[in-house]
Amino acid sequence: MSSVAIPLVAAVLIWWSSTGALLWLVQRNRSTHKWVAAVATLSVLAATASVVAVRDVTSVSGAYAGFAIGIALWAWHEIMFLFGYVSGPRRTPCPPDLKPWRRFFASTQTVIHHELAIAGHAIIILALSVGAANSFAALTFVLLWVMRLNSKMVVFFGAPNISDELLPRHLAYLSSYFGKKRIAPLFPVLIAIATIIALALVYQAATLPIGSFESTGYLLLAALATLAVLEHWALVLPVPDTALWAWAQRKDQPAVPIATNKTTKYGRI
Repeated sequence: MSSVAIPLVAAVLIWWSSTGALLWLVQRNRSTHKWVAAVATLSVLAATASVVAVRDVTSVSGAYAGFAIGIALWAWHEIMFLFGYVSGPRRTPCPPDLKPWRRFFASTQTVIHHELAIAGHAIIILALSVGAANSFAALTFVLLWVMRLNSKMVVFFGAPNISDELLPRHLAYLSSYFGKKRIAPLFPVLIAIATIIALALVYQAATLPIGSFESTGYLLLAALATLAVLEHWALVLPVPDTALWAWAQRKDQPAVPIATNKTTKYGRI
């Protein structure tokens, strides 16, 4: 039983602590961001090299190492985006009353550099993992990318419980591109995609010998995918999900300036 429980608990703890740490770092003084970004960049270079270092490690510890490397690779992109260093050419609020397709184009401009950086990095990571016995670093990174793209579509088309208060002040304009505060008709399709991915990983883990390298790796991925599904639901259900990271929030100032808290057709900006 511990061979099943430990990977699941480990994935949850890594997800919770890494997300909270990122939120904490983002809300520190802006003068510290360049130093954090420099350290993070050195770390992501080391993590990328580690993809090669663990590619033939097929022990249980190797599965954990691959998973942790995938998280570290992803963390750099989150840091650079939330710090505002790698986002997109558009850094202003969404003009009111745009048609949906024009709003989609405008919102894409706010994150296109971020998405291209992830895509380029994914190609490198996958290339380094071709023929590898341990590809869990690449699988973790790609899983996070797919789930994040899916949740971004939920946010764009509309969800009533979007936690825009978690946005740092310098990215407050992004909330103007969020969808209406209602459940979008496309949500059942998007949640189905996320759920199918999670169930496929659960099934894969269940078909492997308990306690093996492969089983441990897929249990970690299954737990991460399940958390992503829960995050999708948290966007539409009235649950206080931000309380999970209350310890990482600054108490001295709001994340989104009150001056931009105006109601528009597509939410608050």
